[in-house]
Amino acid sequence: MKGAVVSGIEPGSIAHELGIAPGDRLLSINGHPVKDILDYSFLADDDLLRVELVKADGERWELEVEKDCGESLGIIFDQVVFDRIRSCVNRCLFCFVDQLPPGMRKSLYLKDDDYRLSFLYGNFISLTNLNRRDWGKILDMRLSPLYVSVHATDPEVRSRMFGSDKARNLMRDLKRLMEHEIEVHAQVVLCPGINDGECLNRTVEDLRSFWPSVRSVGIVPVGMTSFRAGLPHLNPVTEAIAVDLIKKVDAWQDRFRRELGVGMVYLADEFYVKAGRDFPSPEYYDDYPQIENGIGLATDFLDDLDQILTGLDPVKPSGLPVHVICGLSAVPVFERATRMMKAVGIDLDIIPVVNRYFGGGVTVTGLLTGRDIAQALGRKFVGARILMPDTMLRDDGCTLLDDMTVFELQSETGAMIEVVKPNPSSLLEAALRRPSLGVREESAACQNR
Repeated sequence: MKGAVVSGIEPGSIAHELGIAPGDRLLSINGHPVKDILDYSFLADDDLLRVELVKADGERWELEVEKDCGESLGIIFDQVVFDRIRSCVNRCLFCFVDQLPPGMRKSLYLKDDDYRLSFLYGNFISLTNLNRRDWGKILDMRLSPLYVSVHATDPEVRSRMFGSDKARNLMRDLKRLMEHEIEVHAQVVLCPGINDGECLNRTVEDLRSFWPSVRSVGIVPVGMTSFRAGLPHLNPVTEAIAVDLIKKVDAWQDRFRRELGVGMVYLADEFYVKAGRDFPSPEYYDDYPQIENGIGLATDFLDDLDQILTGLDPVKPSGLPVHVICGLSAVPVFERATRMMKAVGIDLDIIPVVNRYFGGGVTVTGLLTGRDIAQALGRKFVGARILMPDTMLRDDGCTLLDDMTVFELQSETGAMIEVVKPNPSSLLEAALRRPSLGVREESAACQNR
């Protein structure tokens, strides 16, 4: 059945007084179907409402509501998309989902190309999956900003990269968004030999012509695993390519800062790791427009850590270091972080883990598996405190990508595994905290799920 499932009701709200309850399904407001949280927010804003819903027991209700304009109904939803998430219909040369082995967490296999998730969460969309109604909703509601997978503005190259002729229409679509004053943040997945060189030059210049509608261009390296059998050949980003690209983007930034007041083009952290270069200063990233795209995470982390440590009194070293697990690409960040922390008496050791499960060039912390971590730890850390960023875990907060649980990893290695948020304050809090039974109790809870 269509509609939005109610997950909760605010106490004392209009919905509470009307008898709407969790498990009910909201169908329409004023005769218009409610397909997502955007529809609900827009339609429920009026002062006179005709609400149609189906109760959990199947009884159909139609309610007349008179309220102040803008007053909330008090209905809570777990989901933001009520019909279905739009899946990607492209066949991208570099699609990371196509390179995943079976048996991973379900969310990793989702190829979403949904403009609503782009507006609400910053997910990147191709613009090839939009029909006339979608465009009408984007423009009428002025859904801004949107995050767009560009990769190339050359129609031939973009069509090849997306595996779709619809990808040729990018410049027309960007013009349409600009005419309606919709802000765009563009992504370029750099595939050496395909969309670099003169193609990248053209892409950046074309996107610059859409300023101020196109506010940022984020360049990220193509990601490749060892599960590419039957997929098109791709060249990896090498150290030399990363070094040259850093120089090129620095030149663009210098020019755009003079012309626009911002750098506009930003490189992902991986390029600096690959090139063996220090991460840029916070000023490089302006207001971090694409931090969720992995652009500026390292600098932001270290800058936040520095600010916290500046106001922290030195502590007496315990002599018992805490360890933190990370992927290889995070090693430069944690090496610098540990030096900063040691200066105030906090001992934090790094345990880099090689990603053998995915192989290829996968080095990010969030894709480490239990088996690879267990191999890195062995029995060398029996009784030691090991901090594990929660980005490694599935939605249940207990299970790693290969189905090993935190409890099983702890039992096999003899280490005390503590799951932490991957931010400076959480890391410092854990490093300063004494071990407690709560850690083992939490792991036991995972065992029982």
